[in-house]
Amino acid sequence: MPAPDHDLKRREFLKATAAATVAASLPACDQGARVPAPSRRPNVLFVFSDSHRAASTGCYGNGIVRTPHIDAFAQQGVRLTTAVSSLPECRPFRGSLMTGAYAHQHGILANKSERNVVGADGRWRPRALPTLGSSFAAAGYRCGYVGKWHLGSARLDPGELRFGFNDYWAAAISPVHDYLNWSYCTGADDVVHVRDRFRPAGEVDLARDFISSADERPWLLCLSWGPPHKPHQPPADFDRYRDIARPADIPTNYSLKPLAGYYGLVEAIDHEFGRLLATIDELGQAQDTLVVYTSDHGAMVGSHGLSGKEVPYSHATCVPFIVRLPGRLAAGTTMSQPFGSPDIFPTLAGLAGVPVPAGVQGLDFSATLAGEATATLRDAAFMAAYEPPPLPWPGWRGVMTETHMYARTVSGPTMLYDRRADPLEQENLIGRQPALRDELDARTVEAMRDLEDEWGAA
Repeated sequence: MPAPDHDLKRREFLKATAAATVAASLPACDQGARVPAPSRRPNVLFVFSDSHRAASTGCYGNGIVRTPHIDAFAQQGVRLTTAVSSLPECRPFRGSLMTGAYAHQHGILANKSERNVVGADGRWRPRALPTLGSSFAAAGYRCGYVGKWHLGSARLDPGELRFGFNDYWAAAISPVHDYLNWSYCTGADDVVHVRDRFRPAGEVDLARDFISSADERPWLLCLSWGPPHKPHQPPADFDRYRDIARPADIPTNYSLKPLAGYYGLVEAIDHEFGRLLATIDELGQAQDTLVVYTSDHGAMVGSHGLSGKEVPYSHATCVPFIVRLPGRLAAGTTMSQPFGSPDIFPTLAGLAGVPVPAGVQGLDFSATLAGEATATLRDAAFMAAYEPPPLPWPGWRGVMTETHMYARTVSGPTMLYDRRADPLEQENLIGRQPALRDELDARTVEAMRDLEDEWGAA
């Protein structure tokens, strides 16, 4: 299948029009944000946790969990209000992050086995696709990776399977969700064991090691944290949510203990994010560094009686996404255009001045984030899940807009929720708003056609 032209992907299930504008959602990004590109490309610090849903963050409206560092960070950059995990599972997200492609394109459709990741020849299956690290390395970046890998074995010497992250490697190895006693590898046979140290805290120390040893080249660091993915056992200092009230979307027969632990882990990673920001400030690199905080997907944690993440509900698919680049991005602004996992690679490249390779399916939102473009790139983000277990239904497809979530399944329900009026998605409007249902279903079908996603329900 020929690689899709990057510019043509702007047709992706949108009502494309140059006259459309994001002025309402990005008011300040047109005010003094247009500055000349720096003579040196910025450093890039891309931080992503595991299973942190947007709704469990203070700056996204949660008044219970404490996230002071992420909230303050949002006031220093641009906060995306409709950032979506295009396939809410760990491995598929990482495939999209690395390639800028949707899961059916890069081939990593689920977490279940190595078969989607590494072929019989020991090489990464979608090797014809460009990758994030390789593209930045080719542009002169020093590239490092710290934390959870989950794209095949992390026991890797420099080479193709590191996707360009060959300058620094401290990838966590199994069990990756033991947050107190853990191990990481620096090569195929070099393993370091850590005991009695909260894993994200240790990984901030590793990040500092990479950043402080930088040479004259700009650097790219991907830092992948395991929490707040279960087990929901936060450090003692953050285990303070045991008396939370029951949210309306959690059934009475579902224990609140997982949510209490989840909130504690969210606060714990917020604390470590604060340490990380203090580190780059202390090292004198804050003004020259593009920093992103996001997550691979959300988590239900009891909402709708579910504990996983492979469903279209906003708690599973909507993630925090905040980006800061001093001198380029206006502080304290928001962008409401729907933004999906494949958009991360081209947007980071656009902000850093790195060429976006041909064949990348995602869109480059860098000019929009900088207030340098007002055309709407997209008004609905495509979402999907492909394989039955552990899904409640045998796969689904849908779209997320600024205001609504729509999803269709083969044998389960068709869903339509008003995300603003009903943020906990308690009232399915599928039988009450037929015109909107038909519009969003048409967008879903159009997205599948544009992205060459063949599915039996289409």
